[in-house]
Amino acid sequence: MEISSVDLQNEINAGQKIIVEFWAEWCGPCRMMKPAFEKVANENTSDVKMYTMNIELNREISAALGIRSIPTVKVFNSGQVIETKVGMLSEGQINGLVKELING
Repeated sequence: MEISSVDLQNEINAGQKIIVEFWAEWCGPCRMMKPAFEKVANENTSDVKMYTMNIELNREISAALGIRSIPTVKVFNSGQVIETKVGMLSEGQINGLVKELING
């Protein structure tokens, strides 16, 4: 589920439906949100791909995507960011992002 900057760029360029949680090991809210994000990702059977990205290991792409606070969740469709959520999200909110992307 953890993705590298190169792989994420390839997925974006391929026009995939993607949800990415940007996080860091030292971030308390990130650690609190991680189980909910992983649960939704593991239960997701749609064509939406879900990944996490450690900003400490991927500084360049994180900066290029304008990540200034974490946790941040970005939703991509057809190569474009269509939604950005900053701050901790609940399992229900994460599920909502998946449903919006499927139906959008």
